[in-house]
Amino acid sequence: MMLAMTLVMSATSYAASYVGAKIGNIYYFLNSENKNASVASEFDFDKNSKILYSGDVVIPETVTYDGATYKVTGIKSAAFNACEGLTSVTIPNTVTEIADDAFSYCTNLKSLHIPASVAKIGDRAFAYTGLNSVTVDKDNKFYDSRNDCNAVIETATNTLVIGSDKTVIPDGVTKIATAAFSSCQELQTVVIPNSVKRIGKEAFCGCVSLASVTLPEGLDEIEAYTFANCGALTSIVLPSSLKSIGEFAFSYSGLKSITIPASVWNIEARAFGGCRDLTTVENKAVVPQAIYDGTFSAFKKLIVPEESADAYRKSPIWSNFAYVNGVATGIDDLLSPNTYHPSPIYNLSGKRLYKTFKGVNIINGKKYISK
Repeated sequence: MMLAMTLVMSATSYAASYVGAKIGNIYYFLNSENKNASVASEFDFDKNSKILYSGDVVIPETVTYDGATYKVTGIKSAAFNACEGLTSVTIPNTVTEIADDAFSYCTNLKSLHIPASVAKIGDRAFAYTGLNSVTVDKDNKFYDSRNDCNAVIETATNTLVIGSDKTVIPDGVTKIATAAFSSCQELQTVVIPNSVKRIGKEAFCGCVSLASVTLPEGLDEIEAYTFANCGALTSIVLPSSLKSIGEFAFSYSGLKSITIPASVWNIEARAFGGCRDLTTVENKAVVPQAIYDGTFSAFKKLIVPEESADAYRKSPIWSNFAYVNGVATGIDDLLSPNTYHPSPIYNLSGKRLYKTFKGVNIINGKKYISK
């Protein structure tokens, strides 16, 4: 059944008439002035729709509607977002732009080929898709997959924008884009060359099999959620150039120990939150950083410069570790959460509680940690 609607969209310098139509099994916005078409989501037509693209989708080079032929040149923002039933997509060599979030969360889309015509790929276009194979047409002037690296690299900026389970990051790449490898669940090892100066937030979020990561010297920030939910990641060496660790950067990872370089001055909220296996934290900073309650989920063993031990024992949050350089800080024992106790229970703010909670509890004037 042909579904059509007419939309009038305005811009600063012109007003163009667009027709929305379903042609075959694909929805489009059709520009009646330049005869170009963009693939759209059904939600652009029906906000209550529960029908999503699925199976093998072949986008044609042209479509015909009401007697006129339109060239398919774009894939609109979120056009295929969360289409978990989508197993493959063929993008024609007429598409010039793939917009933001166009294929994000298409968890069963495993392979991708970028044709020569594509000149722009938007932010997070394939985020949380978990691709196995990625190629770029050798005649594309804007993107490449140099050295058969199984990734999409923006040629002008050397930014890796889309990664896969099989990516080998080439030397010369200077940036890894936001969510580039997110949910690549079969990715096990990553060596990031020293040419990389920035790793975007969520870059490796949800890479559950990622067990080995080599970070580049010269990297000064690990952004928010970069290695969140990487359950197989039990250890990582942070470069001596690092200055900042973003919020949730390693949250719910499998880290068992971590050494924070002396250069790090900023550690954001929940950076190591949910790391239940984390038993030892070595912080080489001479002056304790100001951190947040919840930056670490479990307070156990803290190793610091000897001359700074007293400062850490007196510092908010850092003092919650059970041991600093092997000396007890006042945490007497570890309790299970929601433990009932005959004596009054208080939190660190002095609020009376009726059972223990996750964090530091005060019972009979002594500190206990519940994890």
